[in-house]
Amino acid sequence: MSTASVTVGVGEPAQTVAIARLLASLVIGLASGVLLYYLTQYVRHVLATGVSYEWWYLLVGIGAGVVYAVAGIAELAVEGEQLEPFTDGAILFFILFLALGIRAMYLAEPGGDRRSSPVPVWVDYGVVAVFVLAWWGTYLVDTTWTRPVVAVGWIVTSVWAVFYGVQTVRAHEGTTIAALTRHLLPAILCIVAVVFVDLLTGILEVDPAIADAAWIVGTTLVGAFLFNTAVAIRQQGGELERMYDWTTWREQRYDRSE
Repeated sequence: MSTASVTVGVGEPAQTVAIARLLASLVIGLASGVLLYYLTQYVRHVLATGVSYEWWYLLVGIGAGVVYAVAGIAELAVEGEQLEPFTDGAILFFILFLALGIRAMYLAEPGGDRRSSPVPVWVDYGVVAVFVLAWWGTYLVDTTWTRPVVAVGWIVTSVWAVFYGVQTVRAHEGTTIAALTRHLLPAILCIVAVVFVDLLTGILEVDPAIADAAWIVGTTLVGAFLFNTAVAIRQQGGELERMYDWTTWREQRYDRSE
């Protein structure tokens, strides 16, 4: 998933791929930034009372998307692999925290209660601790193990996100939680597809251009889905504001003489 792997041809073709990667990084960065803003502004109003730590998982996940885009742009600018750990790590934690946020929304119940689950909530904190230790431990001790750790993390978090995404929509059908999950899940699926193409091209040793093409198309779609999620949050926030605005009530008349 590193943006430094631009190997398609030489000269103009390679430059074209680099520019395409730059634009794709800009798309996902801008979309993540817009979604991050609307999360901080509207999610507390849109989601029900008691849904708090779910919001923080989503916030960190989208923030990782911003870090991923910035690191990718910087990596293209310096034309080196010094920032590769940040791009790989950011996309890993992007999927991880979105997956945890979706699971947390699945467990949420009206009034702040939690749905019963065979996997207790405290396991989420343990998962985060294991991922942080595994990532930085391998990177600081033996970098040859960094890539396998990233690969395993990508696979586990991808399966986790997709599984709980489906469960959340089923459990909260017709609610804002289901709507938010429906908008986020396609972005996760696109990232999952890009990740698996990247892993397969590395294992099978096929043309790296396949991974480059998948990355460009996939991250562009991710940016579009994240922006769509931001628009959905803003729209529902606006609808909620209008709902409690007396000037939008039907058959409401304002008498200037009073």
